[in-house]
Amino acid sequence: MKQIKSAKQLTFTYFSIVAFAIIAFHFSMFTSMIENIEMIYAENRMLKDKSTAESLLNGTQLTHVSVPPFSEAYVGKENLPSGVVLASNTEVDKPYELDQASDTTLEMFSMHSKVMLNGELKDLYIIHYDEIYETSEEQMFETQSTQLVLSLLLLIVSLWVVMRISGRLTKPLAQLSKSLEERSPSSLSAIELPEGAATREIRQLVDRLNSYQNQIRELIERERAFNRYASHELRTPLMVMKGAVTLIGKSDSKVFLERQRVRMVQACQEMEDYITTLLSLTRDEDLSAVASRVVQASEFEDIRQTHLGYLTGKSVAVDIVDNGQIITKLPIPTFHILVGNLLKNAMACTEEGCVNLVISENQLSIVDTGCGLSGKPGGEGYGLGLMIVRDICAKYHCLFSLEDNTDSVGCTAKVIFPRG
Repeated sequence: MKQIKSAKQLTFTYFSIVAFAIIAFHFSMFTSMIENIEMIYAENRMLKDKSTAESLLNGTQLTHVSVPPFSEAYVGKENLPSGVVLASNTEVDKPYELDQASDTTLEMFSMHSKVMLNGELKDLYIIHYDEIYETSEEQMFETQSTQLVLSLLLLIVSLWVVMRISGRLTKPLAQLSKSLEERSPSSLSAIELPEGAATREIRQLVDRLNSYQNQIRELIERERAFNRYASHELRTPLMVMKGAVTLIGKSDSKVFLERQRVRMVQACQEMEDYITTLLSLTRDEDLSAVASRVVQASEFEDIRQTHLGYLTGKSVAVDIVDNGQIITKLPIPTFHILVGNLLKNAMACTEEGCVNLVISENQLSIVDTGCGLSGKPGGEGYGLGLMIVRDICAKYHCLFSLEDNTDSVGCTAKVIFPRG
Protein backbone atom coordinates (compact mmCIF):
# COMPACT_ATOMS: atom_id res chain seq x y z
CA MET A 1 0.00 0.00 0.00
CA LYS A 2 1.38 3.39 -1.01
CA GLN A 3 2.40 5.48 1.98
CA ILE A 4 0.52 8.78 2.25
CA LYS A 5 2.78 11.71 3.07
CA SER A 6 1.93 14.43 5.53
CA ALA A 7 1.44 18.04 4.45
CA LYS A 8 4.82 18.91 6.00
CA GLN A 9 6.60 16.22 4.00
CA LEU A 10 4.90 17.32 0.78
CA THR A 11 5.90 20.93 1.47
CA PHE A 12 9.53 19.88 2.00
CA THR A 13 9.56 17.77 -1.18
CA TYR A 14 7.93 20.34 -3.48
CA PHE A 15 9.96 23.25 -2.14
CA SER A 16 13.23 21.31 -2.54
CA ILE A 17 12.39 20.32 -6.11
CA VAL A 18 11.50 23.90 -7.08
CA ALA A 19 14.52 25.38 -5.30
CA PHE A 20 17.02 22.97 -6.90
CA ALA A 21 15.37 23.47 -10.28
CA ILE A 22 15.82 27.24 -9.94
CA ILE A 23 19.49 26.86 -8.96
CA ALA A 24 20.16 24.42 -11.81
CA PHE A 25 18.43 26.70 -14.30
CA HIS A 26 20.41 29.69 -13.07
CA PHE A 27 23.74 27.82 -13.32
CA SER A 28 22.97 26.49 -16.81
CA MET A 29 21.93 29.96 -17.97
CA PHE A 30 25.18 31.39 -16.62
CA THR A 31 27.26 28.73 -18.40
CA SER A 32 25.39 29.32 -21.65
CA MET A 33 25.87 33.07 -21.31
CA ILE A 34 29.64 32.67 -20.77
CA GLU A 35 29.93 30.45 -23.85
CA ASN A 36 27.91 32.88 -25.97
CA ILE A 37 30.02 35.82 -24.83
CA GLU A 38 33.18 33.87 -25.58
CA MET A 39 31.93 32.98 -29.07
CA ILE A 40 30.92 36.57 -29.83
CA TYR A 41 34.23 37.88 -28.55
CA ALA A 42 36.19 35.32 -30.60
CA GLU A 43 34.22 36.12 -33.75
CA ASN A 44 34.73 39.88 -33.49
CA ARG A 45 38.40 39.47 -32.59
CA MET A 46 39.13 37.05 -35.42
CA LEU A 47 37.34 39.19 -38.02
CA LYS A 48 39.58 42.07 -37.00
CA ASP A 49 42.66 39.84 -37.07
CA LYS A 50 41.63 38.61 -40.54
CA SER A 51 41.85 42.14 -41.89
CA THR A 52 45.23 42.62 -40.23
CA ALA A 53 46.55 39.32 -41.60
CA GLU A 54 45.32 40.19 -45.11
CA SER A 55 47.26 43.44 -45.07
CA LEU A 56 50.38 41.69 -43.76
CA LEU A 57 50.30 38.92 -46.38
CA ASN A 58 49.60 41.05 -49.46
CA GLY A 59 52.78 41.70 -51.44
CA THR A 60 54.59 38.74 -49.85
CA GLN A 61 54.92 35.02 -50.42
CA LEU A 62 54.44 34.20 -46.75
CA THR A 63 52.09 31.36 -45.75
CA HIS A 64 52.00 32.19 -42.04
CA VAL A 65 51.97 35.41 -40.05
CA SER A 66 51.36 36.20 -36.39
CA VAL A 67 48.63 38.71 -35.57
CA PRO A 68 49.38 40.02 -32.09
CA PRO A 69 48.37 39.51 -29.48
CA PHE A 70 46.31 36.24 -29.73
CA SER A 71 46.00 35.03 -33.34
CA GLU A 72 47.95 33.16 -36.02
CA ALA A 73 47.08 33.32 -39.74
CA TYR A 74 47.79 30.49 -42.24
CA VAL A 75 47.35 30.53 -46.02
CA GLY A 76 45.99 27.20 -47.22
CA LYS A 77 44.90 24.25 -45.19
CA GLU A 78 48.13 22.39 -45.94
CA ASN A 79 50.13 24.99 -44.05
CA LEU A 80 48.29 24.48 -40.74
CA PRO A 81 50.29 22.96 -37.88
CA SER A 82 50.12 19.20 -37.75
CA GLY A 83 48.38 19.16 -34.36
CA VAL A 84 45.44 21.33 -35.53
CA VAL A 85 42.27 19.47 -36.55
CA LEU A 86 39.49 21.72 -37.80
CA ALA A 87 35.84 21.20 -36.95
CA SER A 88 33.74 19.66 -39.72
CA ASN A 89 30.85 21.36 -41.54
CA THR A 90 32.11 24.87 -40.92
CA GLU A 91 30.87 28.09 -42.52
CA VAL A 92 32.95 30.93 -43.85
CA ASP A 93 33.85 33.73 -41.43
CA LYS A 94 32.35 31.86 -38.45
CA PRO A 95 34.40 30.89 -35.37
CA TYR A 96 34.54 27.23 -34.28
CA GLU A 97 36.39 25.44 -31.53
CA LEU A 98 39.06 23.02 -32.74
CA ASP A 99 38.08 19.39 -33.00
CA GLN A 100 38.74 17.30 -29.89
CA ALA A 101 41.28 15.28 -31.91
CA SER A 102 43.58 18.32 -31.98
CA ASP A 103 46.90 17.98 -30.20
CA THR A 104 46.18 20.67 -27.60
CA THR A 105 44.44 21.04 -24.26
CA LEU A 106 43.72 24.72 -24.80
CA GLU A 107 40.34 26.07 -25.84
CA MET A 108 41.37 27.39 -29.27
CA PHE A 109 39.16 28.76 -32.06
CA SER A 110 39.53 28.60 -35.85
CA MET A 111 37.96 30.66 -38.63
CA HIS A 112 38.02 29.87 -42.37
CA SER A 113 37.87 32.87 -44.74
CA LYS A 114 38.23 33.56 -48.47
CA VAL A 115 40.58 36.51 -49.15
CA MET A 116 42.33 38.09 -52.18
CA LEU A 117 46.11 37.81 -51.79
CA ASN A 118 48.32 39.14 -54.57
CA GLY A 119 45.39 39.08 -56.95
CA GLU A 120 44.41 35.47 -56.18
CA LEU A 121 41.49 34.13 -54.07
CA LYS A 122 42.97 31.97 -51.36
CA ASP A 123 41.88 30.18 -48.18
CA LEU A 124 42.90 31.93 -44.99
CA TYR A 125 42.74 30.20 -41.61
CA ILE A 126 42.84 32.17 -38.37
CA ILE A 127 43.80 30.22 -35.18
CA HIS A 128 42.91 32.17 -32.05
CA TYR A 129 43.67 31.59 -28.36
CA ASP A 130 43.10 34.27 -25.69
CA GLU A 131 44.87 33.26 -22.49
CA ILE A 132 43.62 36.33 -20.63
CA TYR A 133 39.99 35.60 -21.51
CA GLU A 134 40.38 31.97 -20.46
CA THR A 135 41.83 33.07 -17.13
CA SER A 136 38.95 35.53 -16.72
CA GLU A 137 36.49 32.77 -17.58
CA GLU A 138 37.95 30.55 -14.85
CA GLN A 139 37.68 33.40 -12.37
CA MET A 140 34.06 33.96 -13.38
CA PHE A 141 33.29 30.28 -12.80
CA GLU A 142 34.97 30.49 -9.41
CA THR A 143 32.78 33.48 -8.58
CA GLN A 144 29.76 31.59 -9.82
CA SER A 145 30.71 28.62 -7.63
CA THR A 146 30.84 30.95 -4.64
CA GLN A 147 27.38 32.23 -5.58
CA LEU A 148 26.19 28.66 -5.91
CA VAL A 149 27.39 27.86 -2.38
CA LEU A 150 25.68 31.01 -1.09
CA SER A 151 22.50 30.00 -2.95
CA LEU A 152 22.59 26.58 -1.32
CA LEU A 153 23.01 28.18 2.10
CA LEU A 154 20.11 30.51 1.32
CA LEU A 155 18.10 27.49 0.19
CA ILE A 156 18.76 25.74 3.49
CA VAL A 157 17.73 28.83 5.49
CA SER A 158 14.63 29.33 3.31
CA LEU A 159 13.72 25.66 3.64
CA TRP A 160 14.02 25.90 7.43
CA VAL A 161 11.76 28.99 7.45
CA VAL A 162 9.25 27.30 5.13
CA MET A 163 9.20 24.19 7.29
CA ARG A 164 8.56 26.30 10.39
CA ILE A 165 5.72 28.13 8.64
CA SER A 166 4.36 24.89 7.21
CA GLY A 167 4.51 23.26 10.64
CA ARG A 168 2.62 26.15 12.19
CA LEU A 169 -0.03 26.14 9.48
CA THR A 170 -0.51 22.38 9.45
CA LYS A 171 -0.41 21.95 13.24
CA PRO A 172 -4.14 22.82 13.72
CA LEU A 173 -5.06 20.39 10.93
CA ALA A 174 -2.91 17.67 12.50
CA GLN A 175 -4.51 18.34 15.90
CA LEU A 176 -7.97 18.22 14.33
CA SER A 177 -7.14 14.93 12.61
CA LYS A 178 -5.83 13.47 15.88
CA SER A 179 -8.89 14.71 17.77
CA LEU A 180 -11.23 13.10 15.24
CA GLU A 181 -9.25 9.86 15.38
CA GLU A 182 -9.58 9.73 19.18
CA ARG A 183 -13.32 10.50 19.18
CA SER A 184 -15.77 7.71 19.81
CA PRO A 185 -17.84 6.79 16.72
CA SER A 186 -21.00 7.36 18.77
CA SER A 187 -19.93 10.83 19.97
CA LEU A 188 -22.00 13.63 18.46
CA SER A 189 -20.65 16.45 20.63
CA ALA A 190 -19.39 19.62 18.95
CA ILE A 191 -15.88 19.49 17.51
CA GLU A 192 -13.65 22.10 19.11
CA LEU A 193 -11.44 24.40 17.06
CA PRO A 194 -7.81 23.23 17.45
CA GLU A 195 -5.31 25.43 19.21
CA GLY A 196 -2.70 27.43 17.32
CA ALA A 197 -2.88 29.57 14.21
CA ALA A 198 -6.17 28.17 12.93
CA THR A 199 -6.77 29.50 9.42
CA ARG A 200 -10.07 30.49 7.89
CA GLU A 201 -10.16 27.18 6.01
CA ILE A 202 -9.74 25.24 9.29
CA ARG A 203 -12.57 27.23 10.86
CA GLN A 204 -14.81 26.58 7.87
CA LEU A 205 -13.95 22.87 8.01
CA VAL A 206 -14.77 22.65 11.72
CA ASP A 207 -18.02 24.59 11.22
CA ARG A 208 -19.02 22.30 8.36
CA LEU A 209 -18.20 19.17 10.37
CA ASN A 210 -20.25 20.48 13.30
CA SER A 211 -23.08 21.25 10.88
CA TYR A 212 -22.99 17.62 9.69
CA GLN A 213 -22.87 16.50 13.33
CA ASN A 214 -25.98 18.56 14.07
CA GLN A 215 -27.80 17.10 11.08
CA ILE A 216 -26.94 13.56 12.20
CA ARG A 217 -27.97 14.39 15.76
CA GLU A 218 -31.29 15.83 14.58
CA LEU A 219 -31.89 12.76 12.44
CA ILE A 220 -31.20 10.44 15.36
CA GLU A 221 -33.41 12.55 17.63
CA ARG A 222 -36.23 12.38 15.10
CA GLU A 223 -35.91 8.61 14.92
CA ARG A 224 -35.89 8.32 18.71
CA ALA A 225 -38.81 10.74 19.00
CA PHE A 226 -40.78 8.73 16.45
CA ASN A 227 -40.25 5.53 18.44
CA ARG A 228 -41.09 7.28 21.70
CA TYR A 229 -44.17 9.05 20.35
CA ALA A 230 -45.43 6.01 18.47
CA SER A 231 -45.08 3.67 21.44
CA HIS A 232 -47.09 6.04 23.66
CA GLU A 233 -49.61 7.78 21.39
CA LEU A 234 -50.71 4.63 19.59
CA ARG A 235 -51.24 2.80 22.88
CA THR A 236 -54.43 4.71 23.76
CA PRO A 237 -56.40 4.07 20.51
CA LEU A 238 -55.24 0.44 20.59
CA MET A 239 -56.62 0.09 24.12
CA VAL A 240 -59.89 1.69 22.99
CA MET A 241 -60.18 -0.73 20.10
CA LYS A 242 -59.29 -3.69 22.31
CA GLY A 243 -61.90 -2.65 24.87
CA ALA A 244 -64.55 -2.12 22.19
CA VAL A 245 -63.89 -5.52 20.67
CA THR A 246 -64.22 -7.10 24.11
CA LEU A 247 -67.51 -5.31 24.82
CA ILE A 248 -69.01 -6.19 21.46
CA GLY A 249 -69.20 -9.84 22.44
CA LYS A 250 -71.10 -9.07 25.65
CA SER A 251 -74.21 -7.37 24.24
CA ASP A 252 -76.59 -7.68 21.33
CA SER A 253 -78.03 -4.17 21.68
CA LYS A 254 -77.84 -2.27 18.40
CA VAL A 255 -77.35 1.02 20.22
CA PHE A 256 -74.51 -0.44 22.26
CA LEU A 257 -72.90 -2.03 19.22
CA GLU A 258 -73.16 1.21 17.25
CA ARG A 259 -71.51 3.11 20.08
CA GLN A 260 -68.61 0.64 20.13
CA ARG A 261 -68.32 0.85 16.36
CA VAL A 262 -68.07 4.63 16.54
CA ARG A 263 -65.38 4.30 19.23
CA MET A 264 -63.42 1.93 17.02
CA VAL A 265 -63.75 4.22 13.96
CA GLN A 266 -62.53 7.19 16.01
CA ALA A 267 -59.63 5.14 17.41
CA CYS A 268 -58.63 3.99 13.91
CA GLN A 269 -58.76 7.57 12.62
CA GLU A 270 -56.65 8.76 15.56
CA MET A 271 -54.09 6.03 14.87
CA GLU A 272 -53.97 6.96 11.19
CA ASP A 273 -53.51 10.65 12.02
CA TYR A 274 -50.72 9.88 14.46
CA ILE A 275 -48.90 7.59 12.05
CA THR A 276 -49.16 10.15 9.22
CA THR A 277 -47.95 12.96 11.47
CA LEU A 278 -45.09 11.04 13.07
CA LEU A 279 -43.83 9.80 9.71
CA SER A 280 -43.94 13.35 8.31
CA LEU A 281 -41.80 14.56 11.24
CA THR A 282 -39.05 12.06 10.37
CA ARG A 283 -38.59 13.16 6.75
CA ASP A 284 -37.56 16.41 5.11
CA GLU A 285 -40.08 18.17 2.90
CA ASP A 286 -39.91 21.17 0.61
CA LEU A 287 -42.55 23.34 2.28
CA SER A 288 -42.34 25.90 -0.52
CA ALA A 289 -44.01 23.32 -2.78
CA VAL A 290 -46.83 22.66 -0.26
CA ALA A 291 -50.03 24.59 -0.91
CA SER A 292 -51.63 26.62 1.87
CA ARG A 293 -55.17 25.88 2.99
CA VAL A 294 -57.87 27.55 5.06
CA VAL A 295 -58.76 25.71 8.28
CA GLN A 296 -62.52 25.12 8.32
CA ALA A 297 -64.63 25.74 11.42
CA SER A 298 -65.86 22.15 11.22
CA GLU A 299 -62.31 20.89 11.91
CA PHE A 300 -62.27 22.59 15.33
CA GLU A 301 -65.67 21.13 16.15
CA ASP A 302 -64.51 17.63 15.13
CA ILE A 303 -61.44 17.98 17.35
CA ARG A 304 -63.58 19.19 20.25
CA GLN A 305 -66.03 16.29 19.93
CA THR A 306 -63.21 13.73 19.65
CA HIS A 307 -61.60 14.81 22.92
CA LEU A 308 -64.66 15.41 25.09
CA GLY A 309 -64.22 11.90 26.45
CA TYR A 310 -61.16 13.09 28.40
CA LEU A 311 -63.48 15.20 30.61
CA THR A 312 -65.38 12.26 32.06
CA GLY A 313 -66.21 13.09 35.69
CA LYS A 314 -65.15 16.77 35.35
CA SER A 315 -67.34 19.87 35.22
CA VAL A 316 -65.38 21.56 32.45
CA ALA A 317 -66.89 23.34 29.43
CA VAL A 318 -65.07 23.36 26.12
CA ASP A 319 -66.02 26.26 23.84
CA ILE A 320 -64.81 27.52 20.47
CA VAL A 321 -64.38 31.30 20.10
CA ASP A 322 -64.12 32.15 16.40
CA ASN A 323 -62.60 35.61 15.86
CA GLY A 324 -60.72 35.06 12.61
CA GLN A 325 -59.31 32.67 10.07
CA ILE A 326 -56.21 30.45 10.01
CA ILE A 327 -54.30 29.78 6.78
CA THR A 328 -51.64 27.08 7.12
CA LYS A 329 -49.59 24.47 5.25
CA LEU A 330 -50.18 21.84 7.93
CA PRO A 331 -51.99 18.78 6.54
CA ILE A 332 -55.35 18.02 8.14
CA PRO A 333 -54.09 15.01 10.22
CA THR A 334 -51.09 16.98 11.47
CA PHE A 335 -53.23 20.00 12.35
CA HIS A 336 -55.63 17.77 14.26
CA ILE A 337 -52.76 16.20 16.23
CA LEU A 338 -51.35 19.66 17.03
CA VAL A 339 -54.63 21.09 18.31
CA GLY A 340 -55.72 17.79 19.90
CA ASN A 341 -52.55 17.50 22.02
CA LEU A 342 -52.86 21.09 23.25
CA LEU A 343 -56.53 20.46 24.05
CA LYS A 344 -55.76 17.21 25.92
CA ASN A 345 -53.08 18.91 27.99
CA ALA A 346 -55.43 21.77 28.86
CA MET A 347 -58.13 19.26 29.89
CA ALA A 348 -55.63 17.31 31.99
CA CYS A 349 -54.70 20.51 33.88
CA THR A 350 -58.30 21.65 34.42
CA GLU A 351 -60.54 20.07 37.07
CA GLU A 352 -63.36 22.62 36.77
CA GLY A 353 -64.07 25.76 34.80
CA CYS A 354 -63.57 26.01 31.07
CA VAL A 355 -61.20 25.41 28.19
CA ASN A 356 -61.59 27.80 25.26
CA LEU A 357 -60.25 27.43 21.71
CA VAL A 358 -59.76 31.04 20.60
CA ILE A 359 -59.28 31.46 16.84
CA SER A 360 -57.94 34.75 15.48
CA GLU A 361 -56.07 35.78 12.34
CA ASN A 362 -53.40 33.06 11.80
CA GLN A 363 -53.29 32.45 15.53
CA LEU A 364 -54.75 29.79 17.79
CA SER A 365 -54.92 30.10 21.59
CA ILE A 366 -56.12 27.44 24.01
CA VAL A 367 -56.97 29.09 27.32
CA ASP A 368 -57.80 27.01 30.40
CA THR A 369 -58.70 27.75 34.02
CA GLY A 370 -56.64 24.90 35.42
CA CYS A 371 -53.66 24.61 37.74
CA GLY A 372 -51.24 26.59 35.60
CA LEU A 373 -47.64 25.74 34.78
CA SER A 374 -46.55 25.50 38.42
CA GLY A 375 -49.12 22.81 39.14
CA LYS A 376 -49.04 20.99 35.81
CA PRO A 377 -49.64 17.25 36.07
CA GLY A 378 -46.81 14.80 35.73
CA GLY A 379 -46.67 11.74 33.58
CA GLU A 380 -45.32 10.80 30.19
CA GLY A 381 -48.40 11.83 28.25
CA TYR A 382 -48.19 15.48 29.23
CA GLY A 383 -44.55 15.88 28.24
CA LEU A 384 -44.79 13.89 25.03
CA GLY A 385 -47.84 15.83 23.90
CA LEU A 386 -45.99 19.13 24.15
CA MET A 387 -42.89 17.62 22.49
CA ILE A 388 -44.98 16.58 19.50
CA VAL A 389 -46.46 20.09 19.36
CA ARG A 390 -43.01 21.69 19.45
CA ASP A 391 -41.71 19.34 16.74
CA ILE A 392 -44.68 20.11 14.48
CA CYS A 393 -44.24 23.86 15.04
CA ALA A 394 -40.50 23.64 14.35
CA LYS A 395 -41.04 21.81 11.07
CA TYR A 396 -43.77 24.13 9.78
CA HIS A 397 -42.14 27.32 11.16
CA CYS A 398 -44.89 28.11 13.66
CA LEU A 399 -44.27 30.00 16.90
CA PHE A 400 -45.37 28.13 20.02
CA SER A 401 -45.59 29.52 23.54
CA LEU A 402 -47.06 28.31 26.83
CA GLU A 403 -47.53 30.87 29.63
CA ASP A 404 -49.53 31.35 32.80
CA ASN A 405 -52.53 33.67 32.57
CA THR A 406 -51.77 37.04 34.19
CA ASP A 407 -55.34 38.11 34.93
CA SER A 408 -56.78 34.75 35.98
CA VAL A 409 -55.92 31.18 36.88
CA GLY A 410 -54.72 28.63 34.38
CA CYS A 411 -52.45 29.07 31.37
CA THR A 412 -52.58 29.80 27.66
CA ALA A 413 -51.00 27.75 24.87
CA LYS A 414 -50.53 29.88 21.75
CA VAL A 415 -49.56 28.89 18.20
CA ILE A 416 -48.85 31.61 15.62
CA PHE A 417 -48.90 30.33 12.05
CA PRO A 418 -46.61 31.93 9.42
CA ARG A 419 -48.34 34.16 6.91
CA GLY A 420 -48.27 33.26 3.24
